[in-house]
Amino acid sequence: MIGLVIATHGKMSDGLVDAAELIIGSTDNIETLNLNQGDNVQDLNKQMLEAIQKVDQQDGVIVFTDLFGASPYNQATLAVHSLPKEQREKIFIITGINLPMLLEAINQRMVGTSLQNAVSAILDSAKESVVVNQLEEENTNEEDEF
Repeated sequence: MIGLVIATHGKMSDGLVDAAELIIGSTDNIETLNLNQGDNVQDLNKQMLEAIQKVDQQDGVIVFTDLFGASPYNQATLAVHSLPKEQREKIFIITGINLPMLLEAINQRMVGTSLQNAVSAILDSAKESVVVNQLEEENTNEEDEF
């Protein structure tokens, strides 16, 4: 099973998992990391390594972060680079986590998709989940045909 780690600012990662469980039901092999006000960023690196090791069941790991270039992403990158090459090659870091992406990741795990195909499906889901729907003004013309 592909392991999932979610690292975000504040408690966003916990909220995403809570929402996913509300929709899908119980989830397993997911670790959340929260960077809160006043936390030591170096501690996040250690927590990241521990979380990756905990969820890694040899099928690969996807690490989600909220913002590219921010502390959770930077610490994820540093942590992954410190791992042996064989393990590093089976870890993907994806930024911009949202609920549809997490649901897609869980779904891909449930059907046994390969790591690379799961990552592709998650990225497709990310693109498809952001939609602008501008509602037009209600037409009040009484002569409209129904």
